[in-house]
Amino acid sequence: MIGFLYPILGLAALAVAVPVVLHLIRRRDVKRLAFPAIRYLRRAERRHARRLRLRHLALLAIRMVMVALLAFAAMGPLLGRGGAADHHPTALAIIIDDSQSSSRIIEGQRLLDLFAERASRTLDLSTGDDRVAFFSAVRPDQVAISGVTAIRSHLSELRPVAGMADLGGAAQTATEWLQSVAEGRQLEIQLLTDLQAVSLPVETGEPGRVAVQTEMSVVVFVPRLPVLANGTPGRPIPEVVPLSAGRHTTIMVPLHWFGTDEPTDPVVVRLVSEEDVIAIGEAIYGGQALIRMPPQESGWVQGYVEIDNQGLAADDRRYFTWFVRPTVEVAAVGTAGGFLINALEALEAGRRLRQTEPDAAEVWVSAGGERVSEGLAGDRSVLVIPPTSPLDLPRLNARLARARIPWRYDTDRETGASRIAGSDVPGLTGLEVRSFYRLMPSGTAAADTTLVGLASGEPWLVRGTTSQGAAYLLLASPLTAEATDLPASAGMVPFLDILLGDWARGGIATVATYHEAGPVRLSSRAREIRSGEGTQTAEGGAWLDTAQPGNYSVLDDANVIQAFSVNAPLLESDLEAGSAEALEATFPAADWVWSANTDVAGWERVIYRARRGRLAWTPLVALLLAFSIVEASLAAAGRRSEERPRTKTDSD
Repeated sequence: MIGFLYPILGLAALAVAVPVVLHLIRRRDVKRLAFPAIRYLRRAERRHARRLRLRHLALLAIRMVMVALLAFAAMGPLLGRGGAADHHPTALAIIIDDSQSSSRIIEGQRLLDLFAERASRTLDLSTGDDRVAFFSAVRPDQVAISGVTAIRSHLSELRPVAGMADLGGAAQTATEWLQSVAEGRQLEIQLLTDLQAVSLPVETGEPGRVAVQTEMSVVVFVPRLPVLANGTPGRPIPEVVPLSAGRHTTIMVPLHWFGTDEPTDPVVVRLVSEEDVIAIGEAIYGGQALIRMPPQESGWVQGYVEIDNQGLAADDRRYFTWFVRPTVEVAAVGTAGGFLINALEALEAGRRLRQTEPDAAEVWVSAGGERVSEGLAGDRSVLVIPPTSPLDLPRLNARLARARIPWRYDTDRETGASRIAGSDVPGLTGLEVRSFYRLMPSGTAAADTTLVGLASGEPWLVRGTTSQGAAYLLLASPLTAEATDLPASAGMVPFLDILLGDWARGGIATVATYHEAGPVRLSSRAREIRSGEGTQTAEGGAWLDTAQPGNYSVLDDANVIQAFSVNAPLLESDLEAGSAEALEATFPAADWVWSANTDVAGWERVIYRARRGRLAWTPLVALLLAFSIVEASLAAAGRRSEERPRTKTDSD
């Protein structure tokens, strides 16, 4: 098999005509003079002339061959099938599975380091005609890293991400990029993964979103891995959220086992905060450890739960962030109903709030809007509960107007049954509301928030602030059994707990503190971020791309205003291997090649599938050198033989 890098340069072979032209120019017509004295030399002259013609023809042929060899060399002849470096221009997408499971150790090194070495070797063998990009299997929707230099820099800092790989999605995204830069190049994906079952596409029976031709190659590196069972703690869950300052809290930590031969001995679970073990519990896999957490001061508390290594070491910790709120002081103003009084007493008994006199309270529960102006003027938060009778609404609306609250209660009570829509409050979603007043904006209320809505689309609980910053909360239904199922349900106490302790004080309970790898929206007041990676500046309201597991704190000029934890999904701890067929179903028309060799030579044998022959420079140079020596020898011998007869004739 033979090919050429630059076949157009074959036109240089036309230069073989140059020696022929020069040969014809050098021919001389000799006038013959018949001198009797030299007739005896004619026979010898004819013999000498024949030898000269043969030498000239030989020189002409050699020079034509040399020109042809030069033209042949300029075309870049390729012989046979070359190595990985001898490939056609290729559009190449490198996908690395950088999920948590890539921290597994094989032959003394992490899987991720093994993947990075293979990818680096691929870059070594790339050429200037290639187009190369890197994709993360965990976050394939992110912008690809393109260019050999940028990819090398990224590989040198590659670490496992607190996320779960999506091999099918990564292959789809990479194929879209390949087709955008193809421009006649060969298409190839190099995927390096442990082929974890949870990272494979779910069989849907639908083709991929990108059509793939058979010319695309997919090279998959999956090292041979022994079966590994794995144990991990789950997400720690406090008994009551948010935590209350100065109160012991029970933390539930589920223990999960993935694989066979589940251990039966109890597992010790440590609760760590600020690098100190503050509590210990134990349980068996499949159960949950109950850990009694000591009282904490108000503010953010961060740490992790930890077990001894069992299987994969990277998931032996689960990070947590909780808000510990100070005990809220509440006063009931006006005539509170029996259900409300009972719920407040239950919360006080559980040390979630403390009932006090109105002048000392920070939150007022105002029945019928009683003293609402006074409460807001004193920088208190006020919860307004409407009266049971519509006849009392004009008085309530007048009180709201005097307090400059841009809402009013419609006097036409809605009596059609509806249900409370989705809410994070336990036991609240789906409760029936049989009677409520429509909350109507009466001014500029664009910044106000509907905390709880009804399935019909009507707001049921609205929160806003005055121009002085005091918070008001408006409930659409009275807290009676006739109006709604809430007072007699198990959700009544948790609802009031969050309503009075969090929503009335800024909404801490609505802030998510447990995340997987990905973007997290920062507070508008963010100026600085602290994490295990160190300290970095922050832009308020921006998105922070979190990749590493750990705890993060967001600060304004002096205080922590936001905090959260990042952990990998629980399913990422399941190390069960998947099947090649499930991945190949993503692009059934592609040319799939699988490799398990951990040596570099084995990797080089399978990558860059569209290869051409090796460059035949060495034999061409040797032939050209040999012909040059022969040409020089013949030319020198010819000059000597031509000079001797002329010298002898002159002497005669």
